[in-house]
Amino acid sequence: MIDEELQEQLQFEGLIQGLIQNDYGYCIDFILPEIVVGLNANIQTLLDAEKMKISGIGNNFAYQKDKNIRGDKINWIELSSVNTFELVYLKKIEKFILYLNKTCFTAINCFESHYANYETNSFYKRHVDQFKNEGARQFSILLYLNDNWLISDGGMLALYPTGKDQIHISPLGGSLVLFRSAEMEHEVLPSLTRERRSIAAWLKC
Repeated sequence: MIDEELQEQLQFEGLIQGLIQNDYGYCIDFILPEIVVGLNANIQTLLDAEKMKISGIGNNFAYQKDKNIRGDKINWIELSSVNTFELVYLKKIEKFILYLNKTCFTAINCFESHYANYETNSFYKRHVDQFKNEGARQFSILLYLNDNWLISDGGMLALYPTGKDQIHISPLGGSLVLFRSAEMEHEVLPSLTRERRSIAAWLKC
């Protein structure tokens, strides 16, 4: 049986090699199913408490809300969280950052992340994650929290790598996608049958 440290190293290396070779990295089992269930339940708790807020686009003076462009509700995850499931998530992202900095000589020194909940028929139009007036975001991470997601449920992540064919990725629970924030155009296609849940994160310099 492969030990946890080696498994993590293989996951991290697979993400990095995917980024180098294909402009995006993908890991189908980045976190364990029980952690997916716990993080998904956290979103439901936040929704029930009306703490998931309508998201916007842009930052600072350019910030605006427009459901014709972006329709998810979000809640930021505190780095000081003591929630059991958030601690597992935060610790693993921190380990990945250490591995990325060590093997690729990046200079990531912090990250931020939020829960995202897309109601049925909501979406996020094609965009890049890097703000026009700020260059801190280096890498984007999307971690999916959906149980038994089917292609017929919709909600695909569409990637538009420069000079390559469009790619569609299903938001399967536990899977993670990695790409460069300033380079990869992407969008969230409409969720057709049920709510679509994830964590979005940005590794920053």
